[in-house]
Amino acid sequence: MAGLIVLMGFVEKQHQELTCTNLDILIKYKSDDYFFVTNDINVFLKQKGYKIKGSTLSNIDAGEIENALYTNPYIEKADVCISIDGNVKIRITHKKPIAKVFNKYNKSFYIDEKGSLMPSSDNYTARLLVANGFINDFYNPYTKLNITGSISADSTIKKTSIYKVFKTAEFINKNDFWKAMIEEIFVNKNGEIELFTKTGDQTIIFGDINNMKEKFDNLYVFYKQILNKIGWKKYKTINLKYKNQIVCSKI
Repeated sequence: MAGLIVLMGFVEKQHQELTCTNLDILIKYKSDDYFFVTNDINVFLKQKGYKIKGSTLSNIDAGEIENALYTNPYIEKADVCISIDGNVKIRITHKKPIAKVFNKYNKSFYIDEKGSLMPSSDNYTARLLVANGFINDFYNPYTKLNITGSISADSTIKKTSIYKVFKTAEFINKNDFWKAMIEEIFVNKNGEIELFTKTGDQTIIFGDINNMKEKFDNLYVFYKQILNKIGWKKYKTINLKYKNQIVCSKI
């Protein structure tokens, strides 16, 4: 037993004295919209002061590197491991953006599928559903819109325009038909949601985000049974605010 312990200690020491000869970075993208590639991660780590390739393993702290990677606002998950032959492997999951937001001050940022905010990038632009209008919120890395926790905190977040945008974008993103159809979410001065489609010039007055599925279901039936027959340019507005009703105004 003593000999085995000594041998294990010797092997560990030999392993720590190895030099990293290969840094393997694998990025998992959850959509075609992304904000970094492998070289960007290399640059990011260098800017954080990490020289991995060429360093001895004793000077490479996998946990510390993971923590550094999590400071990147576009990374959802990071895993760093060191193989027995001394290679360092980094596995990263990129966040999935679902909407680009322009607030009323014309400052932009993104919302991901889990309700986190992401800053705009100087190097990459994602082609996504756009949200704009009377949105007071700014980018904040600590904002979490997929709320859990106290009732009071949830109530406060639910009153914000950015929360309404997130819930609307979340619903649209999960439905292939609406994802292909709707291109813009607008928050009007009353804090209500209006939608604009890629076909036709109608304003869809959605109202609040209550009964969201019911409103979208009614709109879908209206499209299939009415607009497909009379034409997509017949109406100027389609109002979904009233329960079990669709009120339209002609052009």
